[in-house]
Amino acid sequence: MPRHLTALEQTRIRTLYTDGGFTIPQICQRTPFTKGQVNRALFSPSGPRRRKGPPPALSAADEAELVEFITASQQNRLMPWYKISILLFDGKYGTKAIRSAMQRLGYKRYAARLKPPLSPANRAKRLAFAEAHVDWTPEQWANILWSDETWMTYGYHTKQYVTRLPGEEYEDTCVVNKIQRKRGWMFWGSFSGYGKGPGIFWEKKWGFINQASYCEHIIPVVHDWIQQNEANGVRLTYMQDNAPGHRAKGTVDELATRGIQTLQWPPLSPDLNPIETVWNWMKDYIQEHYGHIANPKYEVLRAWVTEAWNAVPELFLTQLLEDMQRRCKEVIQAEGGYTAN
Repeated sequence: MPRHLTALEQTRIRTLYTDGGFTIPQICQRTPFTKGQVNRALFSPSGPRRRKGPPPALSAADEAELVEFITASQQNRLMPWYKISILLFDGKYGTKAIRSAMQRLGYKRYAARLKPPLSPANRAKRLAFAEAHVDWTPEQWANILWSDETWMTYGYHTKQYVTRLPGEEYEDTCVVNKIQRKRGWMFWGSFSGYGKGPGIFWEKKWGFINQASYCEHIIPVVHDWIQQNEANGVRLTYMQDNAPGHRAKGTVDELATRGIQTLQWPPLSPDLNPIETVWNWMKDYIQEHYGHIANPKYEVLRAWVTEAWNAVPELFLTQLLEDMQRRCKEVIQAEGGYTAN
């Protein structure tokens, strides 16, 4: 007569069957258990009662093996608990036991952040920039004319929360409209330690931002602004990211011809650019004041963006420059990798 299975053995069978999707014959092939033992573990009404209290704890050695496995690669970090249980422990522990052990060790499942691939060469460039500028003073950062473009839309740009009772999730007053294709406008802006620089709406008739359009509509404005500051004794260095229209040879030549000094910017580094925080401030402003208004006309949206740009506090800009050392330190700590900024 086949022996009775222990509670741990039955947990292993249920994990393979319920979470792993294995059939009964496959479980028999994978384990030393007979078909009758597997059937009784899964379907017998006289089987062991559901275990009360916390799930069976992993041993210290199993926990160490679990953490080492999960942190070894991106693929392992993406793997759901039940697959880890089957692959690492052959279903010995259920998903609750795996989850409880990881939570006790400080790990939880989070939504993965979406970022462009960062090659070793680009990581090295980011690290080199941070190391070269980590000791810059706010006065040095103040002489940079920071610039960037952003797509400005209406409505809500952050997750919204409502106060409701259970079951009211689809009440009209508890639902935020989802708009598939929002009307928007590209906005280019700049600032330095001496205040906001020009802000420009990228007109629809200008088409896409490329070398020709960027040199025609942005570079002359930058040149004039830098000359105005030079007249007041301030020499600004122009910062732009590595978008195709920015790094094109024609753009580089145009900047050199006009005598515009540029800051060599590392690739894929919005976390180092303080103007990205300005865009978030402006979008928060529009959301707070006009987020409830749907489908505004272009001229209305344009007025909102202008109002938000004008409302950005000068002290806020100063604080962003004072924060540059921290940004550089975090990139250094990440060895050129991405940071939370």
